Amino acid sequence: MRTTYRPLSLPRVPRSQQLTVNLIPDPITPNAHALLATPISFPSLLRRSRQVRDGAHFSYVSPLPLSFPYDIKVDPQEDESMQVESYFRALELPTPPAGTSRCQAIAAARQRTATYPSARLVAFSPPTHEAYLPHLDVGDAYTWIQSTSGTPTAYSSGPALATEGDAHMWGTASADPAMARQAVSDWASGRAYSVDIEEGVRVRDDDGTGAAFLVRDEEAAANTKNALAALYQRTSYGPWSLRYGGHQFGEWAGQLGDGRAVSLLETLHPDTQARCEVQLKGAGRTPYSRFADGLATLKSSVREFLASEYMAALGIPTSRALCVVALPDVPVERETRTSAAVTMRLATSWLRIGNFEIHARRQEWESVRVLGEFVARDLFGWDDVVKGESSASRPPWAKRLVYEVARRNAKTVALWQVYGFMHGVINTDNMALTGETIDYGPYGFMDVFDEHRACNHSDWMHRYSYEKQPTMLLYAIDRLCDALAPIWGWERAHNQAPSPGEWGALPENERQMYADQLDDEREALQTWLRETILEEWAAGWCRRLGVAMTTPTHVKDELVDPLLDAIHGLDMTRALRALCAWSDEGDLSTLASAMVQAATCEQAPPRAEAHERVTQWLGTYRAWRQAHPAPTPIDLRHTNPQFVLRNWITDVVAERLEQAHDTAYLEQVRAMCAQPFAACTTPETRALCEIGALVQDYMPSCSS
Repeated sequence: MRTTYRPLSLPRVPRSQQLTVNLIPDPITPNAHALLATPISFPSLLRRSRQVRDGAHFSYVSPLPLSFPYDIKVDPQEDESMQVESYFRALELPTPPAGTSRCQAIAAARQRTATYPSARLVAFSPPTHEAYLPHLDVGDAYTWIQSTSGTPTAYSSGPALATEGDAHMWGTASADPAMARQAVSDWASGRAYSVDIEEGVRVRDDDGTGAAFLVRDEEAAANTKNALAALYQRTSYGPWSLRYGGHQFGEWAGQLGDGRAVSLLETLHPDTQARCEVQLKGAGRTPYSRFADGLATLKSSVREFLASEYMAALGIPTSRALCVVALPDVPVERETRTSAAVTMRLATSWLRIGNFEIHARRQEWESVRVLGEFVARDLFGWDDVVKGESSASRPPWAKRLVYEVARRNAKTVALWQVYGFMHGVINTDNMALTGETIDYGPYGFMDVFDEHRACNHSDWMHRYSYEKQPTMLLYAIDRLCDALAPIWGWERAHNQAPSPGEWGALPENERQMYADQLDDEREALQTWLRETILEEWAAGWCRRLGVAMTTPTHVKDELVDPLLDAIHGLDMTRALRALCAWSDEGDLSTLASAMVQAATCEQAPPRAEAHERVTQWLGTYRAWRQAHPAPTPIDLRHTNPQFVLRNWITDVVAERLEQAHDTAYLEQVRAMCAQPFAACTTPETRALCEIGALVQDYMPSCSS
């Protein structure tokens, strides 16, 4: 029996805008050919934690979500290292037939190998599909997930589906929705992916994974020079993981990188032409995994899936998650033993502040320049910025880039504060250049209002508490300044951006001199950023409360700070939802009683005290509405959610999935995340709108 799959060949961004064309690859995997297994290839290099060098921005790497340490059976009488490589070769892409100039990965060996895990689609987001990948045929994936709820043996792809003699491959498009669903599952689980071979390049026996691994230290400079010369020339295409560093809890952590994430491709929305990078999280070890297994738990995957759905519905910039596939046969060791899952997630870009930091820290200044030009021109759309060799004038970009990253993130963090979102781990490697919320780990939403609240079990110093999140953005942007200050200073002195080789050739003391001349600029940036955060925060609160914006300081001092004082110790979401019963002629004491009753929990202050505070604030609010009415009347039910994604809810969702394969319950919660402002009218939805266990009782750690 032969099964022909519909090819998941989404149209890519123009070649000139592709990340792997514009940035420098790991010298061990210098092109997408390196992902092909040949008789002498060394695919274990894709899984070995190592310091990547020569100014590389990324490594080509294929997904491989298997338990680590790997269970490799070896014969002690044979060469152990070669047996290890043979094991991995069977799991990598085979060399395409002679004469093939383009290879859309078949991954046939994986599909027939019982070692590679079977996958089960457990979550799918129709809103994300429509907003980002409407051109992707997902077949009956959504309905299949619901129809198999409670069925423990339902798999969507892998050896558990195969019958003896099956040959799975990519071929002519089919109208079979089940086939399209299986193809999506293969793609989302890392079982199949696309590698394109450059036109006219013959894949030899001495090509393949890790073919360039014998680079000697003394050749490093030549490697970097050659890599720069090859920029914008590459036509092969394959999955990759990013190299970056970062400050974690205020300390430089060195090389970090995508330790469990693999990006598959970049595509454009067919109508809006918006850029979208498709990535798998939990896809197995990469060169950046360090001591970790490269996997993600089912619970953490579902938490990210739901959080990104909820944040998008609130209007907060965020990455998205298209689907989650469970890998029931892949065990994961965390605080307890659990099972793995992979999330297919989407963002404009997964580049972050730490991408600049690693190169500046390693004095890889040409890599800083190359990355900056790509971000400025291709992510931010600044057509005047020049990439690579050119005789055209080169307008400065470093200062603009810092301000743009700061502006985008200021809006995002301000809205976190408005809606009580706590990220939990605002390290610089978790701050996206595009301003999208990324890397949902130990997050939590504020329940009982306490500005000192932290949601990360690992954050015992409360560095990333709710009240400190804007300060952490200021810190992160200051670290971006550290990375770009030398170029920024040089551009200010010369009124142009450096050309290739011009900046990197300068003595280090001269580069530092330019950086040291920026004290006034950096102070001005911090002042501007504080003002921008405050302005975005005040505007967000005015929208939520249905009033007109005045000066940010006025809004803060006269309206919002008194509100937060009034609801201290009360549930933030339920108190503000009760405010939706507002009437300009209504009795304030009666409304205050309703707000306190709705938002009271075990840790609440005495009701009489809370009632007095809330009543007093409602008087302030009435006066504000009269003095500063919104230009267009705002229904508070559209700005104050009824439902909030609480940590106890995500825990229950994960437990029901693990114990009873209850995908129907997950879908119910996802639907509420997608419409958090809708009234909860059924017993099931009302139960999910209860306060329940508090956030401090369900605090994940950084290893989640």
